[in-house]
Amino acid sequence: MKPLYDFSQLPVDRAVAPDDGMVAAGLPEQYFELGRRALELVRFSGELCDKPHYPEILDLPCGHGRVLRWLRAHYGYANITACDLDRSGVDFCARQFGATPVYSQPDLRALPFTAQFDLVWVGSLVTHLNQERWLATLDSLVRWTKEDGVIVFSTQGRSVTSLLARGRKNIAENIDKAALLDQFAHEGFAYQRYFESNAQEDYGLAVTSPEWLMRTLQRYPDVIMRAYLEEAWGIQDIVILYKKAGHFEPVLGVPERNAGARAPAKPAPGLLARLFGR
Repeated sequence: MKPLYDFSQLPVDRAVAPDDGMVAAGLPEQYFELGRRALELVRFSGELCDKPHYPEILDLPCGHGRVLRWLRAHYGYANITACDLDRSGVDFCARQFGATPVYSQPDLRALPFTAQFDLVWVGSLVTHLNQERWLATLDSLVRWTKEDGVIVFSTQGRSVTSLLARGRKNIAENIDKAALLDQFAHEGFAYQRYFESNAQEDYGLAVTSPEWLMRTLQRYPDVIMRAYLEEAWGIQDIVILYKKAGHFEPVLGVPERNAGARAPAKPAPGLLARLFGR
């Protein structure tokens, strides 16, 4: 996808922390490209939602500033909160980019935030959570967002599952791929814990269909879907939400669970059997 804006003259701090695990070996420019792309999507969200300024920004999870450095360069006036379980990353973002540091918690409901952010950027978080934590995270993001505020977050959907179904390697070699695809086909949401994770940490790969996400948004009459952009951030999809109190009536109901009482008919098992030898 071609660049949406010209940020070539933006004074971006390119200092990289020595323990930043997001820098792929031999591909340092990919790191900065994904950060620049995130800023493009944030600025695009401002146009969609008529928000030229974002005075209060939350970057969760901030890592070591892959995206935050770009937000700081463009929104120099903003109070940017850097939040992550990785305390080293939070400390680096505070020290290097002048962010407000907040150490995250596995249960986001334990964080001290109230409705205080004009923009919440969430890159690659719900993409690793089981359904219960996925929904609890979205509840928290909506709660923390000001009226007329914006949430921009990434998901993994049809692109990732298509690559897995076609046998692409080096995307997720540490999960049960067949089980993930089977659940995704039946429910629109699927999660598989990484082999190296444990029940307490419970960290893995989550995939969501656009249809599942739209049903999930029925839970929030105060949230407007401004955009769903497939493959907008690498192979991840981007969702842009705008908060407006009482905008919708919950005429479609408010589902407690998105697996649904009426599961779609099972597809023929031949494809998965051929792909994974089952």
